[in-house]
Amino acid sequence: MQQTHASAAPELTLYYDGQCPLCVAEVEFLQSRNAQGQLAFVDVTQTGFEAAGHNISCEAAMAQIHGRTADGQVLVGVPVFATAYKLAKLPVLAWVLSRHWLMPVLQPAYVLFAKHRQAISRRIGPGVLRLSKRFLK
Repeated sequence: MQQTHASAAPELTLYYDGQCPLCVAEVEFLQSRNAQGQLAFVDVTQTGFEAAGHNISCEAAMAQIHGRTADGQVLVGVPVFATAYKLAKLPVLAWVLSRHWLMPVLQPAYVLFAKHRQAISRRIGPGVLRLSKRFLK
């Protein structure tokens, strides 16, 4: 998956694991809802990622999803998804993922998922990726 940018600066740049089928399926889903170009995507597994000046280490980005807002703020974990879903016009998901009172549950659950995403992806990722490609055409 290639890095994508709209002509104007995106509202959010997501840094994702391009070798994780579930991650790629999520990015493809978000790209399908990115008609206004408010989201950009950077695969942290691409050669030269760290040298490209993102100021986010590959190691950190592989541990948890990172995002950078247009004003330079770095988001990590669940807030990345809340912001991305808001920009992708998915208000219910954005609302749920932005509730501060849910963070004590959501953030640890996401960290656990992120830690084991490769194993989870090996089991269900290819199927999810096939479905996303089929339905997002």
